Amino acid sequence: MHLLLFRCSRFAIYALLGCVIVFGHTAYGQENTMYPILEDGNFGFINYNGEVIIEPKYSGAKISSEGLAAIRSGYLWGFTDREDSVQIAPQYSSVFPFSDGIARVQSGQYWSFIDRTGEPITDEYFTSALDFGDGLAPVRVRAGTVAGLEPKWGYIDREGEMVVPDKFVRALPFSNAMAAVEVVRKVLVVSINTRWGLLDPTGSWVVEPEFHSMRNPSEGLALARKGRRRGFIDSTGTFVLELDYEQIFSFKENRARVSEGGLWGFVDRAGEVVVEPGYQRADDFSNGRALVLTGDGYGFIDSTGTMVIPPRYEKAASFDQGLAWVTLEGRSGYIDTTGIFVWREED
Repeated sequence: MHLLLFRCSRFAIYALLGCVIVFGHTAYGQENTMYPILEDGNFGFINYNGEVIIEPKYSGAKISSEGLAAIRSGYLWGFTDREDSVQIAPQYSSVFPFSDGIARVQSGQYWSFIDRTGEPITDEYFTSALDFGDGLAPVRVRAGTVAGLEPKWGYIDREGEMVVPDKFVRALPFSNAMAAVEVVRKVLVVSINTRWGLLDPTGSWVVEPEFHSMRNPSEGLALARKGRRRGFIDSTGTFVLELDYEQIFSFKENRARVSEGGLWGFVDRAGEVVVEPGYQRADDFSNGRALVLTGDGYGFIDSTGTMVIPPRYEKAASFDQGLAWVTLEGRSGYIDTTGIFVWREED
């Protein structure tokens, strides 16, 4: 999920008041996307053109994915379609968007997966789970809360079968046929340390577990650290770009977010500075725009670092499927990538 770069308000996440509006990250806006709105404490949906397609009546809502949007009734989540025909009745404590026809859902403290009809793909429940990628999903079968027992993660397929054994301390979703995993290194039965590597979908090593930390590959490169070396590795485990910043994030739309001296900027795939670290906050690029915070407020830059939507908003979220949620002069709504409001709450 993109960072929600604003302080709590009635348009942010409100656990105590029972109001939730959530943004994710996917492709550019499409005509069939449902965008959540909040009016008088209730949630409804608009389309990409800003037309209300479902009147506000829910206690929580999330942007749609694959034609279904998560809605909350009371404390439970389900899914509805554009005609507001509830396809999966609210019954879960938490849900995530559909991806390739499967959604991750939580019941109490346990996680599982359902298809578009609401049927579970497996009878198994997991202590934690992440989304499917390349037909596989990482699941945790043991939390590792007991002294001497590490967490156990593995991968299930779309039929719910464990196809990559649960032998990892941590496991991330597959992307472009690779996934970052963490393993325990032992001498006899004594745990010495942990290391990260990259797996292929068969469970074989693409990059041996030799790294102290690693993030999942993004746009062909994985952010990793090995000793004092930190930067991006390719599928052979070779550092192709080493960087020296306080914080480094993975590439999104060929730009990596970095911080220096508490300020944020961006570098390209060659490590060249595209945007000098100078913003108080910044989010990754999405839909050709990056959300940044200046002394004047939130605005949006393009991939060259040009401020294309002036920093005038009190609150803002990154673009998601072509629209961004912002607040200007106390009134919230959605803008398109040119900064024009397509929908805005009434005075």
